[in-house]
Amino acid sequence: MLNQPRDRTLPTLITLLVIGLLLMTFDVRSEGVGVTAVLRRGAQTIVAPLQKGAAFVVNPVVDLVDSLSNVATLRETNLELQRQLAEAEGQIVGLEDDLARLQLYEDLYQLEATGLDIGRTVARVIGQPSAFDGALYIDKGTKSGIAVGQPVIDTNGFVVGSVEQVTAGTAVIVPITVGHDEVAVIVGEQIGRVRSQAFTDDMRLEINPADEPILAGDRAVTASTSVRFPAGYPVCDVTEDAGPSADGLLTTTCRPYVDPDTLRVVVVLSWPPDPITAVTATTTTTSTTTTTIGGSTTSTTEGS
Repeated sequence: MLNQPRDRTLPTLITLLVIGLLLMTFDVRSEGVGVTAVLRRGAQTIVAPLQKGAAFVVNPVVDLVDSLSNVATLRETNLELQRQLAEAEGQIVGLEDDLARLQLYEDLYQLEATGLDIGRTVARVIGQPSAFDGALYIDKGTKSGIAVGQPVIDTNGFVVGSVEQVTAGTAVIVPITVGHDEVAVIVGEQIGRVRSQAFTDDMRLEINPADEPILAGDRAVTASTSVRFPAGYPVCDVTEDAGPSADGLLTTTCRPYVDPDTLRVVVVLSWPPDPITAVTATTTTTSTTTTTIGGSTTSTTEGS
């Protein structure tokens, strides 16, 4: 045991620490600064690289957080702008309805100026046609003078259809494009009739007897013989040229002016203006009696 070499590691370490402290003290005294400043400088030398590394890592994260915050703010701003845009579009639709109503009133005044004595009721469409129900629903009913059978036109004066059902505040309109009733029309100087066809928007036009052919683009308007509509209202345009057959029958197709799916405002006509007078006028007959007395002739007319 006495012959084993001694471990001098610990004494060497202690000696080095003492020498280091002595050298630091000598360096501090030679520079004329305090111990605190030396320690601060050493600490700064050690911490500075760590600060740079931390800034290199943390700064992008802070920028990302700021960017996300800005994105959230922009999203909220975008939603607010979308809401304002929707309100503006709603106001535009309302203005369009007002303009359509104004145009309608102007057209009505023009029609009244021509001397036509037909009452008119402006109504707003509150229900559009569907795949199962082709009828239109309006916001006027018996309280506004609407009655079953009255004809309906659009703001341009084109034929739409007729009233089928009425309540106190609403009415149901069946367009001519889906109804089963025929409409008496006149094309040029020839009187015919149009009716709807299944699975197509075009209508069937028949003239019997026909004296001459008709051409594509000719206009069909309601005839004076119509019992559903006043005379002179446009119904449709002929789509194909056609001529009479050997037995005098002419058939072709025509395209109606009105698309019920796009209607927002319609006009219900109070026609005939005075049903009692109209019926009386059509049922009144006259007889004329001629009497000869002494070479003079006297005529007497009586109504029944």
